[in-house]
Amino acid sequence: MRKLYLAGKQFGRLRLIEVVRTNAAKQRVWRCVCDCGNEHEAAQGHITTGKVTSCGCWRRERATKHGMHRSPEWFAYNHAQQRCKAEHKSHAHYFDRGITFKFTSFEQFYKEVGSRPSTRHSLDRIDNDKGYELGNVRWATREEQMRNTRCDNCISLKERVKELESELAALKAAEGK
Repeated sequence: MRKLYLAGKQFGRLRLIEVVRTNAAKQRVWRCVCDCGNEHEAAQGHITTGKVTSCGCWRRERATKHGMHRSPEWFAYNHAQQRCKAEHKSHAHYFDRGITFKFTSFEQFYKEVGSRPSTRHSLDRIDNDKGYELGNVRWATREEQMRNTRCDNCISLKERVKELESELAALKAAEGK
């Protein structure tokens, strides 16, 4: 008689319709209709204890409130956030240098950087000594990022080209004499 008592009852977003079978654990499995309109089957114990409250629509809504879950912008946000943690493999280049992630939400981050212009662009910090924060992030190509690298003992590429050109000129002058 218990199944008749539960039929038509609402648990979370699910309204119980009928028992469709018994599972391996000998629990009744109910056919339910979710508030979103989808049908779903779930074990009675999971429904009555609150372990299952919808067909899965609630989790999808919550995970994608900005509608950009798993987009290139979301991955950039997520990876930048991870790089700034002590347990990340690149912690010496980020966490240990005091590079922090200061955005409080994906929405705030997206408002700052906008859509990725092309597949050639990736997230870049304008000032490499500052963290991921308002005013210090942008989309940049690999070439732009190479001009914005931190290197204490490096000679810039332009300076090295000038050195090589002057050496070449000197060699040509020596051959011409």
